[in-house]
Amino acid sequence: MQIHNQKFVLMALLACLILPFSAMAEDEYLLTEATYKALSAAQEKMEQQQYRQAEADLKKLLGETEAGSYERAVVLQTLGYLYSETEQYNLAAEQFEQALSLNALPEDVTHNLRYNLAQLLIGDGKYQKGIDSLTQWLKDEPQADSSAYVLLANAYYQINQFTKSVEAIRTAIQRDNAPQENWYRLQLAAHMEMQQYNQSIDVLEILIERFPVNKAYWDQLAALYAQQEKRLTSLAVQMLAKRLNLGDNDTVLRLANMYRFLNIPYKSAQLLQKSMNDGVIERNFKNLESLADSWLAARENENATEVLASMQSMDASGETDLKLARVFISMENWSEAAGPLQQSLEKLPEDKRGQAWMLSGMVNYHLGNIEQSEQQLNRALAFSDVRNQASQWLKHLQNTRKDKDDA
Repeated sequence: MQIHNQKFVLMALLACLILPFSAMAEDEYLLTEATYKALSAAQEKMEQQQYRQAEADLKKLLGETEAGSYERAVVLQTLGYLYSETEQYNLAAEQFEQALSLNALPEDVTHNLRYNLAQLLIGDGKYQKGIDSLTQWLKDEPQADSSAYVLLANAYYQINQFTKSVEAIRTAIQRDNAPQENWYRLQLAAHMEMQQYNQSIDVLEILIERFPVNKAYWDQLAALYAQQEKRLTSLAVQMLAKRLNLGDNDTVLRLANMYRFLNIPYKSAQLLQKSMNDGVIERNFKNLESLADSWLAARENENATEVLASMQSMDASGETDLKLARVFISMENWSEAAGPLQQSLEKLPEDKRGQAWMLSGMVNYHLGNIEQSEQQLNRALAFSDVRNQASQWLKHLQNTRKDKDDA
């Protein structure tokens, strides 16, 4: 069982509480000179690992303190740390509980003691009591670090409260810059217990992304897809795992490509986006291009435009500008399309500007710039790949003018 930094905590406790009785600022938390000397002597014996003698001295001192007093609470707490040091965790928890029940300790000491009690209770298998102590502690500790929520998640899991276990471990993961592998494993186990297979797949994908060398995660992912009758996906996962060097840096990219191949582009995009955010893969042009293509295949055009816009400065060819413009045109966002089209015309070589001229003509028509539209469409006529389209648009322009003239 891990009770973190027991010796340090003990010394800090005694340093805070076993102060000279004349130095205490508040009368409520004063020790008599006799109690102070006895506690100091017990501390020295504990430092020298003379635990039996220290225990006998503390038990004798306990009988000399007044019931319900601050002094009794301090002695009980010190006994608790002695039992914790000697790995008698059940006895340690009993002393801490008694100390807390007196409501005689300073607020900050009570707060810290409650967390230590929760650790002892959970470590000793008294999960519900430990959860009660820990949740009370968390109410007064809004900035608690991940370890407290991991402890809580483990306790909930042990008493089959899997939903609460997932909530706690998710909080731990969110609050930590480098979540540990076993935290995700705990989350996965809780989802599996509740037969939440979609959520289990999501967690397994994170585990594969972060820890691709563990073949067991690939096998579990394939099994879950098979269970959901996604046999092609299951087979693809198995084949990918066999072909991959699981330590290679391209694992995430290949998995993302597999999702696109299986016509699951949204998952591909999610995986790529998260991997970039977490620093698992580089946010370079090639990877951003894969991300944009995945968003486009998933018909998430707004997400795609954000990615393409971030790529424009990386690409001197003009192709990214043209691609971005096409997406805006598909959304009928004519004003947004105009800028990338102009940039593409400035970058593209002369023999590749046909699409850009033709699309610029379309965009300016919709923006009401008829004269400019006609000029651009006429320039597009010089390019065989867009000549027919440009001709149709020019004919449409002529008909529109004729209708206006007739009116």
